[in-house]
Amino acid sequence: MQRLSNGTQRLVKETDLFPPVKALLESLGFDVYAEAINCDVIGRKQQELVIVELKKNLNLELLSQGVQRQKLTNKVFLCVPEKEKKNKALRLKEQVIKRLGLGLITVYTSPIRTTAKIVFEPESEDRVNLIERQKLLVEIDNRSINPNTGGSTKVPIYTAYKETSIVIANILKKIGPTKLKNIRSFAGKRADSILSKNFYGWFKRVKRGEYAITDTGLEELKSFKEINELLCRREDFKLFCEKLTYEKTQ
Repeated sequence: MQRLSNGTQRLVKETDLFPPVKALLESLGFDVYAEAINCDVIGRKQQELVIVELKKNLNLELLSQGVQRQKLTNKVFLCVPEKEKKNKALRLKEQVIKRLGLGLITVYTSPIRTTAKIVFEPESEDRVNLIERQKLLVEIDNRSINPNTGGSTKVPIYTAYKETSIVIANILKKIGPTKLKNIRSFAGKRADSILSKNFYGWFKRVKRGEYAITDTGLEELKSFKEINELLCRREDFKLFCEKLTYEKTQ
């Protein structure tokens, strides 16, 4: 992955999509396998079988792969990075995916983590090829696996905007009134818009270019216990806060 100036990380390879998808499926109780019989990701829970095809872009090749996988199971998802804004072209593509009976998973990034979420479930009634399905089951049954659940699988799914807001709130709670340039250095350029618009009412400007957290922000931040803990465990966040706290004492 590559870290961008807005504080997020860009997914540069299809393989970058695998860890968050694996964590999502494991959180739903599936054993997860990769690259079996041309399938990118397979999730198995007893007799339930889920297949996920990964691509950096939502294109015809991905649609074709999804349709082919419907021979193996009725539960086939396509997975792509989440777009920051939905436009008409994207909505039309989603309609096509639904008409084909496929599901959609998107992977989004925030300054805290990279996370997969289900946008909509597959609804296919195509007849499954039982012989081909059995070949896939034999393949994964013969593998030796040790599933590792990702550290953020039990953290609720929010938007990247919400998570960046939570990051900023944690910074201001821990350090106190802080200059925008310092907040931006950790939370990314999105911090400028979040602080100026103050959509949630969590922040206040104490003087030019400097912000603090409001009583509303402190109270509502308590509702995000899991994600607060996830952030506070990160070494880069600890070092960032220690550095700013030290600079304030000088």
